[in-house]
Amino acid sequence: MCKERNVINQYLTFTKIYNEQVKLHGRTREAVLERIRICKDQNVLSEYLAGREKEVVDIMMTLFNEEYILKTYVESREKEASEKTKIGTAQKLYKKGNTIEDIADILDASVKEVEQWLGLVRA
Repeated sequence: MCKERNVINQYLTFTKIYNEQVKLHGRTREAVLERIRICKDQNVLSEYLAGREKEVVDIMMTLFNEEYILKTYVESREKEASEKTKIGTAQKLYKKGNTIEDIADILDASVKEVEQWLGLVRA
């Protein structure tokens, strides 16, 4: 049980070092390599890292890439949803008699964007 607790404590330290390095270097290979170097220097999971350093680097880089892809996808969906909301709002305001210029001002958009949303010009 004591050895198991020690491994858990080492893993928690490994995670803490990881978070610090990501803050300094972002989600980069440099952050992963520095994390491993620090852990080896501090004798944190050093046996494991000594034999599996390349595997750990590969796994961490894969996780970074997946996180980036997911973040980009979520941002894209949010932007798309915001655009749809603006289009719907622009159409309602136009039907109520607001000018294209006023709609652009209200929605913080260009006149050309509003015209495209309303189907008055082609994209």
